[in-house]
Amino acid sequence: MGQVKVRAARRASSSAAMAETMATGPLTRRFCNATHTAGQDWPMIAPSMRIAIIGAGNVGGALGKALAAAGHEVVFGVRDPDSEKAQAASGAAPRSEVTNPADATVDAEVVIFALRWDAVPEIAPGLPEMDGRVVIDAMNRFSGDPARSTAQDLADLLPGAKVVKAFNTTGYENMSTASGRQQKAAMFIAGDHPEANAVAATLAGDLGFQPEDVGGLKNAKPLEEMVKVWLALAERHGRSVAFALSDD
Repeated sequence: MGQVKVRAARRASSSAAMAETMATGPLTRRFCNATHTAGQDWPMIAPSMRIAIIGAGNVGGALGKALAAAGHEVVFGVRDPDSEKAQAASGAAPRSEVTNPADATVDAEVVIFALRWDAVPEIAPGLPEMDGRVVIDAMNRFSGDPARSTAQDLADLLPGAKVVKAFNTTGYENMSTASGRQQKAAMFIAGDHPEANAVAATLAGDLGFQPEDVGGLKNAKPLEEMVKVWLALAERHGRSVAFALSDD
């Protein structure tokens, strides 16, 4: 219990510092050409954040490994922390932890959902308060309501959370190799909260992607459809293929 209190206090302090930093307009992290030639300024985000990743499969494990390598504090939240898959994901992510979803998110500044959608409705009600928390949806769903995205449904399950769609339009293998590309791969971001979009953009930039804000959460569904295009391209060109934008 004492450990949880310490972590909760750390989260409150870190979140307050983040909010104070984001409120100061002049401090920005520059992503060149984030919106083509004009570029875009994102609020400066803390260089290291505590990030909970719900799921330790291919996408969750790859994100955890890449984010930990970029200097972030990663904790995996899974239903069976002792499973071989969870332990492998944690072992590949330096200094990471693995626990259940509720404990993983209790003091996280950012929560990333990277698991099969059908498990989310069962997990979401058991999570701590998400009001005001940045929640990144890295999931894709190929069934269900064709007019709804997982991000929109996740926002309904987590009232008050600042849900952002990101990290869903490329293969998991590219999460840890983006920084080595000659031409930066694009990472598309959709969300209704500019400050949350800025957090997602910063994390994408930390991994070596070129963040591209495509508007509100209503555009999350088109991003889910884009993965079908990526899968078709991957069959022809290999799973290292990625989307990129050019001003030429």
